[in-house]
Amino acid sequence: MERWVGRPAGDAGADRRQSGDGAPTPTPAPARPARPEGAGWPARLRRALGVLRAFWAANLAEELEYRANFLASLFATIFWLGMAVLTAAVFFRQTEELGGWGFWEVVALLGVFNAIGGIVDAVLRPNIGRIVDLVRRGTLDLILSKPVDAQFHVSFRRLVVWRLADVAFGLALSVFALTRIDRAPGVDAVVAFLLTLAAAFAIVYALWLGLMSFAFWFVDVENLGILFDALYEAGRFPVSAYPAPIRFVLVYLVPIAWITTVPAATLTGRGGWATSLAAAFVAVAALVLSRLLWRAALRRYTSAGG
Repeated sequence: MERWVGRPAGDAGADRRQSGDGAPTPTPAPARPARPEGAGWPARLRRALGVLRAFWAANLAEELEYRANFLASLFATIFWLGMAVLTAAVFFRQTEELGGWGFWEVVALLGVFNAIGGIVDAVLRPNIGRIVDLVRRGTLDLILSKPVDAQFHVSFRRLVVWRLADVAFGLALSVFALTRIDRAPGVDAVVAFLLTLAAAFAIVYALWLGLMSFAFWFVDVENLGILFDALYEAGRFPVSAYPAPIRFVLVYLVPIAWITTVPAATLTGRGGWATSLAAAFVAVAALVLSRLLWRAALRRYTSAGG
């Protein structure tokens, strides 16, 4: 025979049952709540895309209030692209090749360089570039308290719409260069190029996130964005144009070659599917490493309250 033994007033313990011989019978552990339907990665992906759409819609509405920025961005993009092509033309007045690349192949590379730079200025710089300030001021606490992955939030919260003109004009320049070298890529070459271009964005994102994550250890570090810009400038020309030691660094240590040279080589027929798949592998490895570094950095973070 069992009887219920109520807990005394003020006792924080739970009620328990007592058997006839006075020995307490443990209360069964509560059943684990069922996993909510749609809690897998497809649902998380849909939720992330919904959040991204809300973020960028708000940014677009804000940017449309300053439409003069669009004209200024167009002018700046055309000016700097023209200067880049003129600089390449000066080089080619002294030589017929630059690292084995012809003039219009280098122009195609400059288009890729400008397109990736546009993505940096439109997405990465206004977001990841703020991590140093978030850590220093302690305002990262607000982001960590939100029901959104913190890395996703600090990476894609803002969008500078007008900088996407750099992407459009850069890709247009690459296409124009292809018409000048009479090399029309097939469907497979276009797909391979798009794969390497996506890999290039993933690698440049991982580099930005990795560099800015060091702010958690060195709060007083400034100009990390300038450090990236200095490294990225090396991608303005084919990696084969550099001496062997620098080429080794740009391919294996700081993968700038995979950001500009490899996509341009794929577009102009210098690289095949093997190169594209290698670029995808480098991109995945870079993303994984940057995620691990970010998580280690968050463990280092002590919040505004210490």
